[in-house]
Amino acid sequence: MNTPLLPAVDAPGILREVAFALLLRDRRPIEIDDLAFVAGMAAEPVREAVTRLAKGGWLDLDDTGRIAGSAGLSLATGPHALAIRGAAFRTWCAYDALGIAAALRADALVETTCGRCSTAITFEFRNGQPDRSGPERLWLADGGGDLRGSFCTPTVLLCGEEHAADWAEAQGGRGRLLNLAAGARLGGEAWAGCASAAKRLARP
Repeated sequence: MNTPLLPAVDAPGILREVAFALLLRDRRPIEIDDLAFVAGMAAEPVREAVTRLAKGGWLDLDDTGRIAGSAGLSLATGPHALAIRGAAFRTWCAYDALGIAAALRADALVETTCGRCSTAITFEFRNGQPDRSGPERLWLADGGGDLRGSFCTPTVLLCGEEHAADWAEAQGGRGRLLNLAAGARLGGEAWAGCASAAKRLARP
């Protein structure tokens, strides 16, 4: 999957970035009319865009239709835990956790499990940098038409070289292995627009 570099210039991309920033700032689901207001767009086209984005896996909606996840950052959905400055979130894939922490230049805690053996993997970010260069590896899937199924699900962290090689073989080589620093660096670029939106919309 070719991850677009942000900031976005298209309306769906802008909505994803603004929703990301509001979730990070307010830590509660977003009303679609509020998203439209903050994004400076008309409400009805935003409702239509949100419906399309949610169907494509680019947004999470809660039972009442409010936005609960965007650009990989979720209030409840996702197998990976990401605590940013003490605030608890979930992410859709391991790459999200690395990229978001790096782009925000945040102090953060990532908690997940090895995609091969389910061993717990925990590490911290300090000012957007992983706190160690350990044996863990990120498998960054190539992706396909199904964002969650073909990219998020197979994009995992592995506890070491042996299980990383096993995972790469099981995925038929449809992706690449990166160490934590490289995954964070690449992800930081991919989430740059989200981080910029978060900075613009941060409370004084």
